[in-house]
Amino acid sequence: MRIQIDPHTLERAEERGTDEQEIIDVILHGFPIPARAGRKGKAKIYDFNRERHSRFYSQKRVEVIYVTEADRIVTVTVYEMCSMGSGRGSMQILYDVNEDLLYIRLDERKQPVINQRVSENIVLDIGEGERIVGIEILEASRHLALEQLLPVGIQLTSEV
Repeated sequence: MRIQIDPHTLERAEERGTDEQEIIDVILHGFPIPARAGRKGKAKIYDFNRERHSRFYSQKRVEVIYVTEADRIVTVTVYEMCSMGSGRGSMQILYDVNEDLLYIRLDERKQPVINQRVSENIVLDIGEGERIVGIEILEASRHLALEQLLPVGIQLTSEV
């Protein structure tokens, strides 16, 4: 299927720090993400390891929103989100099937944390420097489409 990159997408890509090559790579090799209004989305995480706006980012996530027509994919827009890992390792996503609990660890270092409740089923772990280092979601399958969010596979664990 042919990929048509809309001029709006290319303009946003230039402003947001990505390019045509990454847009095509995301569409061909990215993982599905939710999108609205009959659109589709894919995302891919890239090593970044550089400064942007005077801050160091270890990774960037490129998301492409698109529509599928009869013989082609037409992009709608592109987003780039940088992750401030500061060399602290990769993000981990752990899912406990028995407890239906999803834990997203943003900093692999073990450290004392303060919990902050966001809602009845979502709690943040706040670490050094008031940084969010973890997100715990109870009754995760009720709140998230886990198959779409984690299409590359879910690490099953009984320890979170």
